[in-house]
Amino acid sequence: MTGRATFGELVSAARAQLRLAAIPPPALARGYPPQTPRAGQVREFTRGMHRLVTVMTWYAADITATLAPAASTRPNLSWAWSHTSLQAQQAIQNAAAFLQPPPADAGRPGDLQVTPAAGPLDAAAALLAAGHDLLHTHHATLPDGTRLDRSEWAPVVTSPPVTRALLLELGLWARRAAAQGARIALPGPAAWHGSGQERNQLNTACQWLWVLDSAVQAAQRHHPVTIAEVGLLHAIPVNARAPRRIPGATQTITSLCQGTIDSAERIRHAAAILVPDPAFSPALTAESLSHAAACGTVISHNCEILLHGLAVRAEQLRSSGLAAGLTGCADAAAQARVGWLDAARAWQRMATDTRGTIAPAAAECSDLALWTGRLAYADPSWTPALGPAHPTRSADTLAPDPADLSGVVAAVHEAFHTLSRLAEADHRQIAAAAQAGRLLVPTRSLPDRFDIPAPFAPAPQDRIDGLLTAYHGAATRSAQATSAIATIATDLRAPSHLLTIAQAATSGGRPAQDIGRQPAEQADGPQPAPEFPGPVERLLHDLGVTSPATLARAATIDQLAEHLILDATRTLEPEQTDLETTGLSRSTGTAELINHMLATSSPRASAILHPPIPPASQTAGQVSDRTVAHTEHTGHQRDQAPEAEAEP
Repeated sequence: MTGRATFGELVSAARAQLRLAAIPPPALARGYPPQTPRAGQVREFTRGMHRLVTVMTWYAADITATLAPAASTRPNLSWAWSHTSLQAQQAIQNAAAFLQPPPADAGRPGDLQVTPAAGPLDAAAALLAAGHDLLHTHHATLPDGTRLDRSEWAPVVTSPPVTRALLLELGLWARRAAAQGARIALPGPAAWHGSGQERNQLNTACQWLWVLDSAVQAAQRHHPVTIAEVGLLHAIPVNARAPRRIPGATQTITSLCQGTIDSAERIRHAAAILVPDPAFSPALTAESLSHAAACGTVISHNCEILLHGLAVRAEQLRSSGLAAGLTGCADAAAQARVGWLDAARAWQRMATDTRGTIAPAAAECSDLALWTGRLAYADPSWTPALGPAHPTRSADTLAPDPADLSGVVAAVHEAFHTLSRLAEADHRQIAAAAQAGRLLVPTRSLPDRFDIPAPFAPAPQDRIDGLLTAYHGAATRSAQATSAIATIATDLRAPSHLLTIAQAATSGGRPAQDIGRQPAEQADGPQPAPEFPGPVERLLHDLGVTSPATLARAATIDQLAEHLILDATRTLEPEQTDLETTGLSRSTGTAELINHMLATSSPRASAILHPPIPPASQTAGQVSDRTVAHTEHTGHQRDQAPEAEAEP
């Protein structure tokens, strides 16, 4: 929709790196020990995990800042995700506490080399850090701490639906990192080299990441984030305006549609960000507002022509229902044209106390009139100065392929969405200027009883009311046309349907026709089974067993063991439950079982295996370590792995 770098592009690249990190080196994948083992492999992987988790803490802080206050305003929908955001922030801080790197001078210099698995983690951390910076380009923080919106996407970034989608992403990153970290932390025939304490710290951090994922998935089951909301999160672009372009004489329909979208976005940016205070700024002039209203009239007429052409094309494609909808949109566009024409005519007898300046948003309107006209008219050199008395583009050249319909609909949708925003902004400016006494009328246009020895006089209230009524009509009719076209855009899944989802996200509702009603998957694909194998299944893998039937029996045994443990905890007394948590993960075998239980994202397992998350009033990240030493023999390898149990 924007042609600029988006958050989704960075997230997709980071997901790819996390998947790459989960693939062991070729030697390890074959089940053989590496040829040149080093003592610091686990330590260096832990450093990579620490960098990744540090970036995730930034996201967790932003998420909590948005969702925690939302629970008080919309408790029915937001409480589950608000509570989950606090759980996620606590869990990620606990994980970071166990991943603190040792002093820089610890170990030998050779131990600090990047391992094959830590490299993808570093790349993922860098990509996610860039994504965090991208989201923050839409806001500015004043010295007093006040957050200032810098783009039309700013309310979307901080909206509860998009923030919930971001928390869903955070759970995915945590699960992928935990699965790989636990494989490296637990020793096996092809174990990565590292001390028992380093393995234990890494494994415990992974368990906290699984706790985060479990909390997120529980909230997703209670109040699902939709595919449309995840798509809106991924569509957020970097806050940089597209460069100003003028259409050439040989532009294709696709390039004309993209130019229309870019021009519409530039107008919205100028109207929302660059318009100065109308009560004092000399940039607010009658010439500027009149010029914008005249351009609004031309743009509405051009869009009306385009919608009629699309309706004819839909009839040619034997889609009568779509043709009827597009005809209705064209009628709405005609009404918007009348509204903008009334606004332009209202300035014929009005003036302002300053003159001669054209505001940036009004100047950009000329470009949008040109782009939409080049789409609507057959003449490739058409300009607004030539007027409407020219042949229009034929329906079959407007959308040669049925798939081209959505592109033109998106361009028209963006144009009318911009006209709605522009009419609202101009109405606010005119009202502020009127209150400041900046609206004037020619003295000769007043009744004879007004004896004013000056060429201009303050505008009487009836003139002001008439001007405001005209702009209110332009705004209302433009909004009605936008709503009608939005329905068509949603049905065709045009790129501009995200405008409707964004509006619903910022207004606290859901679009009437949300194509993403179904819940979004937390991962980028279905996951019927946990990513981390159980201890019995893993042992068979280590032994080289490849029989699907045998591995399936092992997985069943692991699942039965989990259910047995979870069912047994129901009969424990409260004081026994406290004792249970202190003794968990005291050996590699039990740690492996716990990891598998947590990898299933079961809220019951997460609640039993770790103490409850303290309320937000308590200081986050205070973790006390209890270490239990043990010795575990695996094949010919002996590895001490004292397990530290985290308790927030």
